[in-house]
Amino acid sequence: MTTDEPQTEAPPSFDDTIWSTVDGALAGISATPERGVLDLIVHIPPDEVLRGLTALRRHEALDFDYLRSLTAVDNEDEGIDVVYHLYSTTHRHNVTVKTTLSNDDLTVDTATTVWRAANWLERETAEMFGIRFNNHPDPRTLLMPEDMTDTFPLRKDHPLAEIEVLQGEGMGYTEEGQ
Repeated sequence: MTTDEPQTEAPPSFDDTIWSTVDGALAGISATPERGVLDLIVHIPPDEVLRGLTALRRHEALDFDYLRSLTAVDNEDEGIDVVYHLYSTTHRHNVTVKTTLSNDDLTVDTATTVWRAANWLERETAEMFGIRFNNHPDPRTLLMPEDMTDTFPLRKDHPLAEIEVLQGEGMGYTEEGQ
């Protein structure tokens, strides 16, 4: 039996994840789930991400008390994602939170009020990607010279990015026996 109607895929199920608990903790905050390879990924808009991170930290059933990592991903014309990898030492579960910043406004509120460890991670991310963390308590540089404020080494538009890609060509591992 054939039909001329287009087949629509069922929306992905998150039943085997902590999404229902995360969704409850983020009540009143715009959040969208995505399946990651290892973690549930939750997208939160920049103007709501601090409230979302705070809710995830304080929610008793989640208790994301450990900020494993904070970094960014340059999506070129689509903006830059700030990525927070969270872990609960109590419940032993993970979640990744992403917020996408427009290239016209690379600012987001600091997470240092939620996790003290965000201090150094945000400072490094600011230097490498050019993101400004509003109300950061100590925005001094960590890695770059203080007067170098116009170039960001991990952005894809960095002047040496093309050279770095060329230098990395042919460095992949081959299959054993080939």
